[in-house]
Amino acid sequence: MTAGRGDQATLRRPWRAPRARTVAAVIVVVIAAAIPYVTSSFVFVQIVIQSLWMAMVAASLVFLVRFAGMVSLAQTGLYGTAGYVTANLSAIRGLNPWAAAGIGVLVAVALAFVVGMISSRARGVYFIMLTLAVGVFLYYFALQYRPFTFGFSGINGVRVPDLGPVPLSDPLNFYWFTLALSVAALVGLYTFSRSPLGLALQADRDCPERVEALGMSTTAVRVIGFTAAGAVASVGGVLSVWFNGQISPGSLDITRTVNILVVAVLGGVIRLEGAWLGALLFTALTAYVSNITNYYNSVIGLVYIAVVLVSPNGVPGLFTATARSLQRALLSSAPPRTTARPVNGEK
Repeated sequence: MTAGRGDQATLRRPWRAPRARTVAAVIVVVIAAAIPYVTSSFVFVQIVIQSLWMAMVAASLVFLVRFAGMVSLAQTGLYGTAGYVTANLSAIRGLNPWAAAGIGVLVAVALAFVVGMISSRARGVYFIMLTLAVGVFLYYFALQYRPFTFGFSGINGVRVPDLGPVPLSDPLNFYWFTLALSVAALVGLYTFSRSPLGLALQADRDCPERVEALGMSTTAVRVIGFTAAGAVASVGGVLSVWFNGQISPGSLDITRTVNILVVAVLGGVIRLEGAWLGALLFTALTAYVSNITNYYNSVIGLVYIAVVLVSPNGVPGLFTATARSLQRALLSSAPPRTTARPVNGEK
């Protein structure tokens, strides 16, 4: 018995997909290991390392959009909160940098829980406006509450701690540390999305009435999801402060909020790992285009519009569409298969 072409495709799919993911993972690991040794110091520090912590903030937004249907504009405020608390406690009050970072993350997570309690009852544009209001409030708080944030000048002189005998002030060590946290954040978000709470969050995204009919609180599920995303954004805020050595109100203004949204869209909101690709593209565009023209924000805006129009799934969607087009072209050009037929009435 000979299987048809459709049956063959069905039989191949279960083992081809894992093999493709394994090959892609190996390629990513090789590239990540080689980057520090094949790039210039400018590209390594100003583009690669910066894109890692920025991607963590964007990944928290992608998680909410992908698995909860919530477009949050408060993620920059949460990451800025963790950064400000870390900077104030370590640089101003002299607290141990690791303890300051831990407290900063806890404060930001608690704030994410409160914001989630306030905004998670709303949906659609009302949720967007509530989170935008939170982000704007946090920006003006950082700008005006000088006893803690020091106003427009911000907080400077934040020291990067050592990880035991390993000095994280060394860009190479900081890269490996940030990369490890990025992988942990990615795995953690995917694990959460596949947990019972994550599945309930996706069910609430698709049909909240059915979730309520099953006896679950849709508000509680959304608050937990929002808090989990806020935890990832807060870790990105701590890394940002350590990377820059300072923080100011400009670190969480509306421009930074839009930047995180652009990063998420460039990377596509269909997969969490797209946030790292989007961040890499965004930081590279910012670094190189700003040396060519003062209107680099306009150039980035044009790129953003082009990506949205051509591929709603971001740059990864372009790669996927191109690969499928090549596959169809190769299949159409291949000679048709012939199936042997019985001769002289043989069975």
